Amino acid sequence: MVREEFWKTKEQVNSAVIGCYASVLNGTVEKMFLWGELRADMVDNGLIPYNNYTQVIDGEISALNPVVDWQDFYTVINNCNTVLKFAPTVSAQDGTFTDKQLKSYEAEALTLRAMMYFYLVRSFKDVPLVLEASVTDDQNYSIPKTDGTQILDTLIRDLKIAAFNAPQSYTTIAQNKSRITSWTAKTLLADIYLWQEKYTLCNSLCDEIIASKKFSMIPVSKSKIVLSSVDGIVVDSVYVANELDADRMFASSYVDGNSVESIFEIPFTILKTNPFFAILGAANNRLIPKLQNLDGNIFPMPQFEGYSQATDIRGSGCSYKLGVVWKYAGVGRSANDLRAPSQYTTPWLVYKYSDILLMKAEALNQLGLASGADQAADYRDAIACMSIVRSARNAVATPAYNFLAPIDGKLLEKSILEERAREFAFEGKRWYDVLRFAKRGNYANINYLTDMATRSASPQRQTSLQEKYKVASHLSHYWPIFNNELEVNKALKQNEFYAK
Repeated sequence: MVREEFWKTKEQVNSAVIGCYASVLNGTVEKMFLWGELRADMVDNGLIPYNNYTQVIDGEISALNPVVDWQDFYTVINNCNTVLKFAPTVSAQDGTFTDKQLKSYEAEALTLRAMMYFYLVRSFKDVPLVLEASVTDDQNYSIPKTDGTQILDTLIRDLKIAAFNAPQSYTTIAQNKSRITSWTAKTLLADIYLWQEKYTLCNSLCDEIIASKKFSMIPVSKSKIVLSSVDGIVVDSVYVANELDADRMFASSYVDGNSVESIFEIPFTILKTNPFFAILGAANNRLIPKLQNLDGNIFPMPQFEGYSQATDIRGSGCSYKLGVVWKYAGVGRSANDLRAPSQYTTPWLVYKYSDILLMKAEALNQLGLASGADQAADYRDAIACMSIVRSARNAVATPAYNFLAPIDGKLLEKSILEERAREFAFEGKRWYDVLRFAKRGNYANINYLTDMATRSASPQRQTSLQEKYKVASHLSHYWPIFNNELEVNKALKQNEFYAK
């Protein structure tokens, strides 16, 4: 419909907001995955390698590579900007459209727009900040980059408004998970605070979300098996997760969606399947799990003879199996059946309850590292948050997790990053997590990136990639601007690392 015939009723405003969500399905989720995983250490070239992916894995990133094209994100941003521009005009034409409804719709658009920009800032650092809808040919479309720090400040302002005005819940569970709520806005805001190293603010928001009791970990029962005892006193034991419960966890999160853990997810259906059959499906095999890093490293293997089932339920059978990324390709945790193309309906999990627990653990750990007398309490609380996640997933206990007083804050920091790797495997977060840990304190922990280079790139490229990560400007940690964008927008300047 032409604009003059639209924006007349509240139902049309609702349709436009739904259109914002729908536009995320058209390429954006694919980039969320690729941007978060290709440069990290969990995926590798498959049997049918795709050159554009191979170049990124090896650190040979070019402005000509369409992987770095940000167009899909700006399409979503413009749809949100259009809602924010025209939705307020409907009140004058539809007397039933209340101010509360308007602010609620605006909160959804503000949060979704902020989510897109947060991905862009973490991926490119500085990008054009466009807050006006593109609606006429007379507008100026040659827009220069805005400093990423300034963009994040704008997002924080918008998210505070959105958190106040967005609904806490809708009428159905599906809407609560796939439409933005006040809790979504607060979770995204906490994530931005964590990126900015504002740990007290992050921790406070996590406390609000935990206190709401709106979300919880999916329960998985376990059986305790005594390995050895002396005079009736247990010396050593292991826990074996109930396989039916583990299957329910898999189905609820990675098949059906709308789980009790989900805070915000992007749903797919048989009418609009997710993009992962073309990327990860066994028939296409462009990317596969990097097993040499997953088995025994990210997912420690149990050392108990005869009890191989005493494993982390997020590992083999959940995150990966049969040489494919099982979260998107498998029909169940126990079954060996691969999905048909029409069954690629796994939702894209943007945020879940374990995000909150592990963000809080990370924030508390950093507060402990920076404090003096109270650091032990911060460390204990951080371990408690991480332990909730580990217990629910039947994580394998190793000596690294025997935190005895005095607690080593740097060891705990590393453990939290490792826990995030297990919990969010193949969910598009790994690169951003490692970069966040590395850049903390003006890149006081650059080793997190250089160490990952030894696990991510091919052997002949590892040294080269490490040297790139060490360049003083740190601009190699961000994407180049896609060449097509530079051709149509003369106000843009290429990331200096790639311009040279």
